[in-house]
This record gives sequence, structure tokens and C-alpha cells, in this order.
Amino acid sequence: MANLDIKNRLGVTDKRTGRGTTTTPVAAALYTNTRDIASMRARLQAIDSVMFSTARLESMTHNDMVYALRVIDDPTGI
Repeated sequence: MANLDIKNRLGVTDKRTGRGTTTTPVAAALYTNTRDIASMRARLQAIDSVMFSTARLESMTHNDMVYALRVIDDPTGI
């Protein structure tokens, strides 16, 4: 059984943390913005309403939105 949690709340790997850490330095805003689909959509449209149009957001999966937010809000963790 593992003694340390090596995942973050988003369920994705953060390259800044190695195995054996229990916390991650992920931006607090990223956690807030990935709370649900509606908040992710709102944040992406606030960033760039042309690139993240309603049609584009309709075609994106949950993972696509999380990745887009990570690229924008926390690129050093990718």
C-alpha cells in the first residue's frame, strides 16, 4: 500500500513534484476554475471568447477543458 499520495486533485501529473510528495503547487485559481463544467466554460470564454466560442466549447471534452486551463493558468506544471 502506498504511504504517500502522489496525485493532485485534478488527477493529472504535475512535473514539478516528484514521487513521494503529498502536496502540489498547482495554482489555486486552477482548482477554482475546474470545479465544474460551467466554471471551466466561463473561464475559457473570459480568456478568449473568439478562440473558445460556444461551438468550440461544445466540441471539447472535460479533459480538453482541463488541459486548456492548465496551459493558460499553470503552464509550468505540464
